[in-house]
Amino acid sequence: MRLLKYSLLFVLFAAILSAYKVMPQYELVAKIPLGAGSFTTDNLQNLYVYHRSTIRKYSSGGSLLYTYSDKSYGDITSVDANNPLKLVVFFKDFPQILFLDNTLSQNGNAVNPSDLGYPLTTMACMSHDNGLWLYDAQNFQLVGFDVNLLQTQKTGNLSQLLAMVINPFSLQEYNSYLYLNDTAKGLLVFDSFGTYFKTIPLKDITNFQIRGDDMFYIQNRKIHAFHLKTIMEDVTAAPDSMASQVRIEKNLLYENYRDTVRIYTVK
Repeated sequence: MRLLKYSLLFVLFAAILSAYKVMPQYELVAKIPLGAGSFTTDNLQNLYVYHRSTIRKYSSGGSLLYTYSDKSYGDITSVDANNPLKLVVFFKDFPQILFLDNTLSQNGNAVNPSDLGYPLTTMACMSHDNGLWLYDAQNFQLVGFDVNLLQTQKTGNLSQLLAMVINPFSLQEYNSYLYLNDTAKGLLVFDSFGTYFKTIPLKDITNFQIRGDDMFYIQNRKIHAFHLKTIMEDVTAAPDSMASQVRIEKNLLYENYRDTVRIYTVK
């Protein structure tokens, strides 16, 4: 049902991109200060801008809703808003994981990966059952935990399993598939049990988003929609030629342009 929902939501954008035949029309909705920060979005069209130890949550219209800030854990490495009611905030330098609710209030104590047995954790994201995935850089493996932080899966050494040296850049799960991004090798895909499924040979991608059957990313100043089932790809121009990241939520496009996030409606 969830997959069908997103397929319907993104059919318009996919059709716009198809075969270069129709140039999308973008209407600017809001500009949000970004500076040297990063951003992500959720499926309710909220925007999260984070820099150093601060997260700011904005509405789709650009209104500031909530702010989180705590210098206790250092700089924020990533924010996973796949579940807008339970954000996963990861700090890499002194590995810590926080869970925030939809008002950016902290839920429970910070989780130290060392206490879970994995002191060299370099990435973390939400799992489909509101649990957690970690990447253990000491043993080159993915480790899954349930909502109570009890270990449920472990891949073992991926470099040995895949017979290649890997250097993962980012980690995210969508629709019960886990995507481990190695910019030199491509996207390594695993199922919800941590079983290796395939490699998507798209390289040099630092930011990507999966919605429905499509993966969106920007490369060479163009928006790419890679169709995961057909392995076809459609490309179109971004609203601004110097855009460095895009995300799509329903009929909205979020774009990193210089020191701002620009929100556009897509027609």
